[in-house]
Amino acid sequence: MESILQIDGQEGHELGLMDMVPKLEKPWWRTWFLVRLNLLLLGSVLCQVTQGYDGSMMNGLQSLPSWQQHFNHPKGSILSTMNNGTNFGYLLSFPFISFILDRFGRKMGVLVGSSVIITGAIVQGFAKDFGMFFAGRILVGFGGSIASAAAPSLLTEAAYPTHRAIITSICLASFPFGAFTAALVTWGPNMTMRESNWSWQIPSLCQCFFPLVSAIIVMCGPESPRWLINKGKHGKALALLTKHHGNGDASSPLVKFEMAEIIATLELEKSQNRSSWMEWLRTAANRKRLALSLGFSAMQQLCGNALISYYMTILLNNIGITDSNEQLKINMGYTIIGLVAGIFFASTVEKAGRRRLILTSYGCLCGVYSILTILSAINEQRHFKDKSLAVGVIVMIYLFNIAYHICSIISVTYILEINPYSMRAKGITLYQLAAGITLLFNGYVNNIAMDAIQWRYYIVWSCWLFIQFWIVYFYFPETKGKGLEEIAVIFGEDVQAAQRAADVAVYHAVAGDFIGETVKVELEHTEKADQKV
Repeated sequence: MESILQIDGQEGHELGLMDMVPKLEKPWWRTWFLVRLNLLLLGSVLCQVTQGYDGSMMNGLQSLPSWQQHFNHPKGSILSTMNNGTNFGYLLSFPFISFILDRFGRKMGVLVGSSVIITGAIVQGFAKDFGMFFAGRILVGFGGSIASAAAPSLLTEAAYPTHRAIITSICLASFPFGAFTAALVTWGPNMTMRESNWSWQIPSLCQCFFPLVSAIIVMCGPESPRWLINKGKHGKALALLTKHHGNGDASSPLVKFEMAEIIATLELEKSQNRSSWMEWLRTAANRKRLALSLGFSAMQQLCGNALISYYMTILLNNIGITDSNEQLKINMGYTIIGLVAGIFFASTVEKAGRRRLILTSYGCLCGVYSILTILSAINEQRHFKDKSLAVGVIVMIYLFNIAYHICSIISVTYILEINPYSMRAKGITLYQLAAGITLLFNGYVNNIAMDAIQWRYYIVWSCWLFIQFWIVYFYFPETKGKGLEEIAVIFGEDVQAAQRAADVAVYHAVAGDFIGETVKVELEHTEKADQKV
């Protein structure tokens, strides 16, 4: 279908959302309406900080003598259960995520999740025994799962079109910032109050900080325009898009195009009854989306990252580094490198594309784990007396962190992009479910395997990462350069109704046509044409 508009003086150009984004006279950081929007979205970015904080904090607590003594030196299945508390919370949250996000909005999801995290952190920080600590961790995981699903959804649906992929990826890149903060907060009290319970209680209670700041900022920020339109609140959605995407100009072609395309797409999805869970099995395109949502989530947790994130203490013990202060310093350096790498690769996501980043990451991870295996084996043969080999292992751990953050920053971005609005909340729910199950597996198996076969366990990860590389190469489509409503075309679905409605809305914007009526007329026109064919 040809567009009725002209681009660069040429008829017949099929318009996409990116065609309508105006060229800014100044960089975005000098354009006030975009600076304001991105600052308001910062609350959602901070949600992932909490997740990064938790993994690093648990890693650090295991190095603290006071924590070990308070909980009777947990090992084996007891230690695994304590680490897995958050994963149990993830699984328990599964029935509630899509309900909260679709019924009450993306903002409410962030607020509910943050509130539960704060409650869990307080329980965990004042835990008297294993049971209380475990309960607190379940609450942290429960709230974290809801907030982690809501925040990227809000970012993806409310961000400026050209910033969408980058800011959603930065949300994932903020994970190492939380990890660095936890490493710092854990190391500080250990230096000044080593034998006191406050050395582990302070890091636990500080877990309240980021969810609190996140909730306050999100309350002041915008709701998802797509959620508002889906609930029939077209006026509020138009006002938000005008303010945050159109710089206050209600006649902005970009705003008109977005409104029309979103309305047309949501109307079409409603007519196809895409809100049912059975929709995931109805078509080949949706079955592929299901496989990608579950598979990519599991693959991200089966990169060997959980082994290093939660059990670095055991890994360092295996190469002869047993001093708690040395371990905490290594953990802090690990998180700093992850933060820098995450932000850098998040800024490249639009230029590099999703597939290239994922393939590069998995290829590098496979190579790093192979070298890590060799170094650890030689180190054991030399009875851990060769310090240069220990340094080599640490270097590989740091290189692993860089390689992992090449693709970790786009995992949620990718899942949110491939799923249409009516399936998006369920898609991120499935992503969280698969992650929770895989993390549960990691939480028990990694600890036992590391105790039993030590460095030989790395061989398993090297082989699996090689397999993951080829799964991505043959099965993962690229989503780079398309608007959210336009990505369906890579799955072989028809997006002409939405495109034509958007074109007509922009064309008639000067005449002041009501955008909703324009969309409905064009949608009916397209459906009738399809029936004739």
